[in-house]
Amino acid sequence: MKSFIKMLGFLKSQWTKFVASLIFMMGFSVLNGISLGMLVPILHVLFKANSGDYSSISGLNPTLKKILVRYIFQYPPIQAVERLAVFIVVIYFLKGIFMYLGRIFTAMVNEGIAKDLRNRLFSKMMELPLSFFHSMSSGDISARFINEVQLVKTTFTNGFYVILKEGFNMIAFLIVAIWASWQLTLITLILVPVASAIVVLLGKKIRKRANKANIMMGRIGKQLSEALGGIKVVKGFGTEEREIDKFKKRSWDFYKAYVRFESVNALGSPLTEFVTSIIAGLILFVSAYLIFKYRTLSPEKFFVFLAASLSLMSPLKRVTQANLILQQGIASMWRLFEILEAEPEHGIKHRGRLVFKRLKQGIAYEDVYFTYDGETWALRGVSFEIKRGEKVAIVGPSGAGKSTIADLLLRFYEPTKGRIIVDGHDLKEYDLKSYRRKISVVPQETFLFDGTIFENIAYAKPEATREEVIEAAKRARVHEFVMKLPEKYDTLIGERGVRISGGERQRIAIARAILRNPEILVLDEATSSLDSYSEEMIRHALEELLVGRTSLIIAHRLSTILNADKIIVLNKGKILDIGKHRELYERCKLYRDLANLQFISQEV
Repeated sequence: MKSFIKMLGFLKSQWTKFVASLIFMMGFSVLNGISLGMLVPILHVLFKANSGDYSSISGLNPTLKKILVRYIFQYPPIQAVERLAVFIVVIYFLKGIFMYLGRIFTAMVNEGIAKDLRNRLFSKMMELPLSFFHSMSSGDISARFINEVQLVKTTFTNGFYVILKEGFNMIAFLIVAIWASWQLTLITLILVPVASAIVVLLGKKIRKRANKANIMMGRIGKQLSEALGGIKVVKGFGTEEREIDKFKKRSWDFYKAYVRFESVNALGSPLTEFVTSIIAGLILFVSAYLIFKYRTLSPEKFFVFLAASLSLMSPLKRVTQANLILQQGIASMWRLFEILEAEPEHGIKHRGRLVFKRLKQGIAYEDVYFTYDGETWALRGVSFEIKRGEKVAIVGPSGAGKSTIADLLLRFYEPTKGRIIVDGHDLKEYDLKSYRRKISVVPQETFLFDGTIFENIAYAKPEATREEVIEAAKRARVHEFVMKLPEKYDTLIGERGVRISGGERQRIAIARAILRNPEILVLDEATSSLDSYSEEMIRHALEELLVGRTSLIIAHRLSTILNADKIIVLNKGKILDIGKHRELYERCKLYRDLANLQFISQEV
């Protein structure tokens, strides 16, 4: 019920269209009832035609009776039927208009809800911390983003709206049925809840199995995403058959879950029809007594009641089926709310009061501890200082915690213990967006968007002129190879930049960072994907860029940070030593070992 109420919350933005659709649905239902009620005057005219006594009829509203007598019953049978035929045509014409407008507004509401839901999901995902994406795969998120949103939309289209529409029809038909025979209607109302109870129990079972099927589909999405994302690894190791077997296993699991869901879902329609036939049989049995024995029911009113009852069965059946769809949609909504209600990135939810404009003094890590899983420390008591304009490098073996230090500076995570001080204030006190606007980062894993080279460089500064982009490209040694391409800066590089080399991708990422002209620069393995020639060009570009700029450089290649103002040696989350290259080479064994492995001597 909570998920359903939350789902209805998406109607707020579509409120006026929703009300309009309700008005047209209600109008359609009223006309449905009127068209069904017209059976009485039609049958009355036909049954009384020979006697000529068709000017009186019992059980009608006085106003309606007056209208019928004036415009229909006072005329001969043929003219009366002609007028009735015209009246019916007008009613069905209006029904068609109401149905058309109702469907248009319903479509606007349904698609509007789907649009709002997609927008909210994407906006929410942009607010979530990196830890969320570590716990949920991109394939699973994509499956929810596409499949579950579509299911929720279908829930409104074929579930919630059908229940409303057919509910109005049922009320209209019920009013006609009560007017025709309250006794038979009472029997119907006693028997129908029994059928409804069966449907509710069935709906709970369907919701449970639908959720299971949705989970299996998410696993298929995850498997597909991993296989396509790592297609080079798969082919390189020749594990295509293994991936195919894993995918077949996921497909088989979904197949079984879906068949189990459908085996219950398929019961809805035949079970409803069977229960309906039992109710119809009992009503027919009682009506025979009312007509022939007690004579409290006229034949024409029996036909009207029969028509109303049969008309009731159709919307009741559709409501039953819609309820099953609604249960499936609620299960999908629950999976979407796992994302929508996830805790946002700390700095976005709790905005700091300070606006970060520029770095004036420096940055200090004070006894910082951090853990990803709550058990193992990635950082343990890390303390160091970066003065404004300093170039500070961090070195150490894989897993030492180098990237974690950079992630904390970027506020991708918050320290578990300790704090990071920026210009005398805790980093948490700064508004996150204003702070990140003054930072450029070149991550370890270079990511480029599916667009042109120009668009990828300008991503850091959308308002940049073409001249500014080209200047940044020249400083990052990108311009030379770009000018050799047929489309130059308008060359499409494909998804993740697959049409250019790894070194070229890295240089474009560095050009993007240069264009931003940041206060603080973070280079996380910034030259890890470059060959020796490219690395040399980038090294000179970085030296120019880093002059007077506060920077944190993480590198395995010590040759890129030999001239750093300060080098921090990190191992197993702890700082072993801090100093310049020659000092560390003499007194820090780990640093000396790393330098010797890379053929770097003390004299460099």
